[in-house]
Amino acid sequence: MHLLRSTATALLAGMLLACAAAQADEDGFYLGGALGGAQQNYDATTFDAHGSQTGYKFELGFRPIGYLFMTGTESGETALRDAHDLQRSLGVDVDWLSPAEVMDLAPYVNRDGLRAGTFCAGDGLIDPHGVVSSLWGEAKRLGARLLADTEVLEVTSSSTGVVVRTTNGDILSEYAVNAAGPYAGELAGRAGIDLPITPRRRNLVCTEGFAGMPEVTPMCVDSDTGVLTRREGGGFLIGYSDAHDPPSFDTTFDPAFLDAIAERIGNRFSFLANLPINARKCWAGLYPETPDHHAIIDAPAQAPRFIQCAGFGGHGIMHSLAAGQAVTELIRDGHCNTFDLHPLRLTRFTETGGAVETAVL
Repeated sequence: MHLLRSTATALLAGMLLACAAAQADEDGFYLGGALGGAQQNYDATTFDAHGSQTGYKFELGFRPIGYLFMTGTESGETALRDAHDLQRSLGVDVDWLSPAEVMDLAPYVNRDGLRAGTFCAGDGLIDPHGVVSSLWGEAKRLGARLLADTEVLEVTSSSTGVVVRTTNGDILSEYAVNAAGPYAGELAGRAGIDLPITPRRRNLVCTEGFAGMPEVTPMCVDSDTGVLTRREGGGFLIGYSDAHDPPSFDTTFDPAFLDAIAERIGNRFSFLANLPINARKCWAGLYPETPDHHAIIDAPAQAPRFIQCAGFGGHGIMHSLAAGQAVTELIRDGHCNTFDLHPLRLTRFTETGGAVETAVL
């Protein structure tokens, strides 16, 4: 057995969450196809607050363009109202909009059948690559080491520590953290843990330039079809998450996605229907999805020193600092003091009840 190194905590894959945990823990260590959305529920000011505590400046590239959700169905209006009321109760500055108010914000969308909308001006976009670079720079300053091109072959956990067997040797660690994103399920399986995380391909396309429109638009989400769009480089970025897509690690763009968009785009965004797509600006990435579309942060009973932190389904960049803090407290204190992690426990999938996330973008 070749011993690569001994460390207090081994953070396995998942660059963004791993870097966040490495910062908080001050020891240790996929970003692909990211949309870069940042909603106030997860708030870019969290990075600012973290920076003020650590003295580190994050390169966010934050642009507060706002998120505009809209619906034309009774069930959609009910769901939107419930989400709005919950967000308001938690201090999120989100507005309820009449159809006329939706049109004031986005006069280019179809008004036919429109019932209501919500808008949060504090939502916007951040630069995922900039955030990762900033976090990694701070993690390195605190002593973290990155082992690139290293595959984890097996994780063996005991009451006293963890042995991580890799293609570059073995790592002896007091704790290991599975932050491997879409690969987290496979990695957990190598330790005998059933982690219900499925990788699903998510495609994005960008149109050619389109004159006569505002240079900046909100992120517009048609809740009835799942199609979203915003301005991007003179054209419009278009996304859609198909819940029926089969599990896949494939990150090549799926041409069938164009047909799926064509079937739905006319509901609210008919102005995009005939715009040419720029083939060089079509790409795909992976969402790590759980059955209820909520993350897992837990120290499993069968391997409490192998902490699971994965399944964020596209929200990883928004949750990264909070998730890193939660993992740090699990390691340092044996439990999380800052957040209630009970809703994110691994065992919930064998229990009855529980909340299911419906707004998967």
